[in-house]
Amino acid sequence: MSAQQYSTNTTPGFPKDQSAGAPTVELLELGPDVSISYGDGTRTNTEDPRVIVLFGWMDAPTRLMTKYAMNHRYRWPSSDIAIVQSHPAFIWTSEEGRDEKLRPLANYLVSKVYRQPERAASGILLHVISNGGAFQLITLSRVLHSIVSSSSDIPRRNIRLATIIDSAPGTGEYSSLLTTLTTGVKSPAVKALTNVPVTLFYLVVRLRRAALGEENLFTDLHSRLQSPDLLPRSDSLAPRLYIYSIADAMVPFASVEKHISVLQSRSSAPFDIAVEKFTTSQHVLHERHDPARYWSAVRAVWERSAPVRTKL
Repeated sequence: MSAQQYSTNTTPGFPKDQSAGAPTVELLELGPDVSISYGDGTRTNTEDPRVIVLFGWMDAPTRLMTKYAMNHRYRWPSSDIAIVQSHPAFIWTSEEGRDEKLRPLANYLVSKVYRQPERAASGILLHVISNGGAFQLITLSRVLHSIVSSSSDIPRRNIRLATIIDSAPGTGEYSSLLTTLTTGVKSPAVKALTNVPVTLFYLVVRLRRAALGEENLFTDLHSRLQSPDLLPRSDSLAPRLYIYSIADAMVPFASVEKHISVLQSRSSAPFDIAVEKFTTSQHVLHERHDPARYWSAVRAVWERSAPVRTKL
């Protein structure tokens, strides 16, 4: 198993006031799209998340995802940190194929959290970036629910959970897809030419999913994010933090706010939601725009996460 090491010297943008205390992050392959960095076993702070799962945006470079991991490691040194990559092939991969790629991570979480009641108290922190990361989250959710519901020997105890959703969920509308794939193209002529393959790609994906009887990806995404038990043995009391921006050209802020409004309108089980609404930062650049504000909100949502409760 090969390992990659990253430090503050190789990961640009790490807050200067924290660089001296930030450890090196060593990544080991856990599955096809999953790497893991194990926590400091000599430090057993029970307030640290047992596992932090970091879901990257579509084709996010490993070096940038590792920057996020280093920030988590600085704050919670004893936590294991899993980095989940997202690639365009996800869009046309079958549900079964998507599930199998994240099954190693699901099995790992079952082993480290769900089967160890004393570890459930330290729980899981989910950090999701953009729609690409959100798609991987709902895949992991589906696999975990399948494993836990079919395993009678897993203790019936709720887990501690907090979720950060950065720059998602979007709408999946054709205009949003065009913006996403042509952002940065300056020439009007080149942008017009780019529209042709993007349009064909959009139609092929829609027709393929319709032929297979699969739900629209974004419809499924919103539906699953509205579920109170995002992960097994959790509920709507598990706090969420939504980070988004008015200036985001790829994921309209109105899409995020509509999603939040749906969650807050639930009368039976309202969600515990916090919001960090930026005004000038672009898509997935909120952390770079104001790292102090960003990481303060991340720490706060974990500290707000409810203590575990026995599930009868």
